[in-house]
Amino acid sequence: MLLRIVLVCGLFVSSVVAEQIQILAAASLKFVLEDIKQEFLQTRKGDSIEISYISSGKAYAQIQNGSPAQLFIAADTEYPQKLYQANLGASAPQNYVRGKLVVFSANKDFDASTPEILKNPAIKHIAIPNAKLAPYGVAAEAYIKSAKLGKLISPKLVLGESIGQATTYVLEGSAEVGFSALSMVIKEAQKEGSPITYAIIDEKLYEPIVQALIITKAGKDSALAKDFAQYVLGSKAQEIFKSYGYDAP
Repeated sequence: MLLRIVLVCGLFVSSVVAEQIQILAAASLKFVLEDIKQEFLQTRKGDSIEISYISSGKAYAQIQNGSPAQLFIAADTEYPQKLYQANLGASAPQNYVRGKLVVFSANKDFDASTPEILKNPAIKHIAIPNAKLAPYGVAAEAYIKSAKLGKLISPKLVLGESIGQATTYVLEGSAEVGFSALSMVIKEAQKEGSPITYAIIDEKLYEPIVQALIITKAGKDSALAKDFAQYVLGSKAQEIFKSYGYDAP
């Protein structure tokens, strides 16, 4: 009888401690953050984390409009800072990585191992994330301006709502080349026989893509949100980020 009571109490405590959270994350984190989440949850068997990957601008707007997401992991520092300044954050934003912009292709007829591919007259469509919503789109526009490519390629640009959509345009063949985050293409390009080629854009030609996260007001009492945020900032997650091409912030 005593053993049964102990077991029942144990189950009750587990059910109380277990938590489920929602996270809004930049589309460029789709692959790396899933790996990090899996590693984290190995020691948190009762907990559950649901991540929605959208443009940072859209995530910001959703939180402004009352999204219950407890954590926002952005592709820049500006959107988290805006939330904090609007008293929609439980604590100040923290920088976690610095991203890298690439130009890439999934078309075997277009070798994107150098940014010079953008000047190829045979290219009719170049995918780019919408700078109004996606920080990597801001970086891509800055590069185009710095490299004085505007007149040449502006008529060919095809806007993606997020970096995920812009990347999909290239992967599905709607655009011959496009701009993306290194983290979105590096793993696939490493596979044997992959058609993906890419070039990392010189970081001197655009503002550094420093990325920040913030626990939202909805997450101020969430132990899981706080623990996962700290895990993202920690050494184990940072090693995973590094494997996807990110640098320390």
